[in-house]
Amino acid sequence: MTTVTRKIVTVSVSAATIVWLSGAAMLAPVAVAQTSAEVQAQIDALLAQIVALQAQLAARVGGDACYPYARDLTLGVRGDDVSAVQTYLVAQNKGARAQALASVFASGTAKGYFGPLTQAALAEYQASVGISPAAGYFGPITRAHLQAACVSQPPAEEEEKKDGELKGGAGAVDQYDLVSGLQNEEVGEDEEDVEVAGLEIEVSDSSDLEFTAVTLDFDQNNADNDDFDEYADEVSVWLDGEEVGRVDASRFDEDTGWRRTITLDRGAIIRAGDTGELIVAISGVRNLDSNDEGETWDVDFDLVRYRDATGASTSEDPGTAVRTFSFETFATASDLELRVRLNEDDEDINDAHVIDIDDANDTDDVEFLSFTMEARGRSDITIDEIPVVITTTEAAGANFDDPDDVITSVSLWRNGRRVATENLSAADANDDTETVTFDDLDLELDAGDIDEFMVKLDLVSTGDALDNGDTIQVQMTAVEVDAIDAEDESGEELVAADLTGTALADAHVVYDAGIIVEFVSATATRSFTADEAGESDTGEYKITFRVTAFDGDMRIDRTCEDDNGADADGQGTVFDFTVSAGDEVGWTVGCLLSSSSADSEDTANTFEVDENKTRTFTLTVNVTPDEDSFVEVAIESINWGTNQDNTNAEDYTFSLDEFKTDSIFLNDIP
Repeated sequence: MTTVTRKIVTVSVSAATIVWLSGAAMLAPVAVAQTSAEVQAQIDALLAQIVALQAQLAARVGGDACYPYARDLTLGVRGDDVSAVQTYLVAQNKGARAQALASVFASGTAKGYFGPLTQAALAEYQASVGISPAAGYFGPITRAHLQAACVSQPPAEEEEKKDGELKGGAGAVDQYDLVSGLQNEEVGEDEEDVEVAGLEIEVSDSSDLEFTAVTLDFDQNNADNDDFDEYADEVSVWLDGEEVGRVDASRFDEDTGWRRTITLDRGAIIRAGDTGELIVAISGVRNLDSNDEGETWDVDFDLVRYRDATGASTSEDPGTAVRTFSFETFATASDLELRVRLNEDDEDINDAHVIDIDDANDTDDVEFLSFTMEARGRSDITIDEIPVVITTTEAAGANFDDPDDVITSVSLWRNGRRVATENLSAADANDDTETVTFDDLDLELDAGDIDEFMVKLDLVSTGDALDNGDTIQVQMTAVEVDAIDAEDESGEELVAADLTGTALADAHVVYDAGIIVEFVSATATRSFTADEAGESDTGEYKITFRVTAFDGDMRIDRTCEDDNGADADGQGTVFDFTVSAGDEVGWTVGCLLSSSSADSEDTANTFEVDENKTRTFTLTVNVTPDEDSFVEVAIESINWGTNQDNTNAEDYTFSLDEFKTDSIFLNDIP
């Protein structure tokens, strides 16, 4: 008689979920006359379908937040409620431990046991949502959090009424409140429609209301001049972003106590049960008298008039407090800022890398710095001067004295077009740092625009003052940014407080012959999964990269080693593996550097990369832990040179930040 091993999987779902699941998959009946292996294969297939359906359900309803949790859960507990917590953590995907949990279940490990990995994933989730203490204990606080997450979809909004008809019966305003974001606003010279005060109007659900007029009462606060129209040009009223009224500021004068009723346009409607915003905006005069700068006025919503669907008209005082606003110069009120930042789209220019120069001729237009300048606020900006600082370092010995010994000229480019070129001046004293100022630029930057800038250098050859391994860096530190010469559209010069940001590119190294390394991919997988005492997982980490040789054939050392190894020529590709728990003592680590292609000039010690050719290499690192930990691997340097043996002394260390794998959890079972 054939013995069949059965696996029992418990799935916790609601009645509504069962209905949904019934249409999600059709499970084939099991044949009668089958071997145990065939039956087991069908059982495994059914289990895979159930896991897939659970994942779909988790994504559909936000995990198992709605499971009726009835007890506290901690290490060693088993049950359906543990499975529900695990499903929820995987669905929320709050960090590396949840991803590790998902990876474990994807490999076929059954749910339902509250182990160290579940505890770590729960603690990570608790920290991400502010549950304290984030200890990985599933108690009353976490249960309450999941119950709050178990909510239904909000009902669809009613179709918006788009006509001007008022619907309902007798209506009224339930509440008036001042718009909290409008207080102490600044109205600048010649600025249009600056919002200075607003009402939040909550309408009862019995009727739509059409607002027909608003009475505004302005009053001097600390203003000495009683002529309001010498500060303001116009007063306008807006409902939910649409202009509904505008009058000349001269209508508010001392004879009327600066009080005036503004009739609103037809169609200024707030629907029943809704809340609208009625805003007052001021346009400043073109030229504000210097004696009036910074002086303040108050505005009060004195009366609001509206009608309901029955035609009844009501005028009432909202009963809100006054709002204060001031009249300022253009620059003060426009919130002007010229912001400098590295261009995030040009990391290949700004990050440290190798620059190929010539051994006999100058190399022109080499890109060293890419940055953006943004005109923030409500004014255009004219830029006249932009300074940058250049720093050089010698690889070995004092082969040159100043940047001007190795750089023949510096150019500034805006949106792909050259706008200025400067020559470096010979310094009086030997100094590796020099500031270059691009002047007489007259560059217009429109309000709100972000323009792209580039600094390029013309370099001498290595047959002149430059040597292989010398570095050059171009930056705009806070000192250079503060020294930018610019003015707003009123002609006022920007001060240091208006000039913000920096553009700090890395130093780049120059070679007339060498290698350029490019990242391709990185993976981290569990090549062995421990499942009994005395075993440990094994993680396999792979980092693939391309190496291109320029101006000569180059050699890559075949060896590789952990950065804890001894430093020596020929130490090859050096990597570091990072652990989240404990130290690296007792861990087993192995590595191999391989190439996807072969070359007849390869030796036992080195790979050859022919001039102007590219070869692809993969560093494979196998890690077996001595204790439970998350582990990742990163490349720190790549040994290269022209020698066929292991005596090359050049190490490529530039822009290797992305040469690393993800972190995966490795389990050690005592």
